[in-house]
Amino acid sequence: MVKIGYIVGSFAQDSINRKLARVIVEQAPERAELVEIDITALPLYDRHMDADFPQVLREFKDQVAAVDGLLVVSPEHNQSFPAPVKNAIDVLSRPPKQGQLAGLKLGIAGASPGRYGTINGQSQIRQFLPPLGVKLMGVPLLAVHATGDTFHDDGTVDEQTTRRAKTYIEAFTEFVESH
Repeated sequence: MVKIGYIVGSFAQDSINRKLARVIVEQAPERAELVEIDITALPLYDRHMDADFPQVLREFKDQVAAVDGLLVVSPEHNQSFPAPVKNAIDVLSRPPKQGQLAGLKLGIAGASPGRYGTINGQSQIRQFLPPLGVKLMGVPLLAVHATGDTFHDDGTVDEQTTRRAKTYIEAFTEFVESH
C-alpha cells in the first residue's frame, strides 16, 4: 500500500479546497492510504529558527518523511498560491542540509471560483520546486473552476469534478509508486 500525505492550503473549515481534498480521498484507489498532514499550527518560518528548530516544525517534517508522496491541495489568492503553502514548503527545506524536499514525490491540486481554477498558483509552485529536488507529477492537472454547482451542501460534488479527482488521484498514486 502506498501512503500519500496531503496538506490543505486553506485554513477555513468550509473551504472548497478542503472539500476537494475530501473528494480526492474518497476517489483514491484501494491501494492508496491518504492522510492529512495539518499545517494550521505551523509558525511562520524564519531563518533564525534554524539554530533551535521548533518541535512543531520537526514533527511536521517527520510526518512528511513518513509518507511516500505529498499532495498539496491549494487555493489561489490573487493569482498565486497562499502563504501557508509557501510556509510549509519553506519548513520542509530547512534547516540547511536537513530538508525533506530532495526526492519528495509531489502533486498539486486546487479549486478556485476563478475562471482558470488554480492554474496560476500551480504554475508558480512548479517553477521553484524542481531545483530543490522535488519530483513533481506533470499531468494530469487538477485545477477546478468551482461554480455554485460544483460543491453541494451535502458534501457531494458534481460528476465532472468527481471524475477528474478520480483520474488525478489514480495518476498520482501510480506516479508515487513508479518514481
